[in-house]
Amino acid sequence: MSQRPEPQEVHSVRVRIVGDEYSIKGKGSPDYIKQLAQVVDKYLSPVVQQFPNLPRNRASILALMNMADDLEKQKQENRELMELVAEIEK
Repeated sequence: MSQRPEPQEVHSVRVRIVGDEYSIKGKGSPDYIKQLAQVVDKYLSPVVQQFPNLPRNRASILALMNMADDLEKQKQENRELMELVAEIEK
């Protein structure tokens, strides 16, 4: 019988994203939650600065599109690297 992993402790962390403060609850460490907030801020801040009158929900969608684009590029790069590793291992 396999053991279930121990549930992680839920932490509440105050973070700042585009100048606004949020209380974020998550199962990661406080440092990890802060790190994620910094990533969100990195994507959202330029959109808000470029389009200051855009409602925050629309700015968030544009920031998420940029984040999704970066993620897909990283996935493709990872696939290509895995193919190279597979070729080398043959």
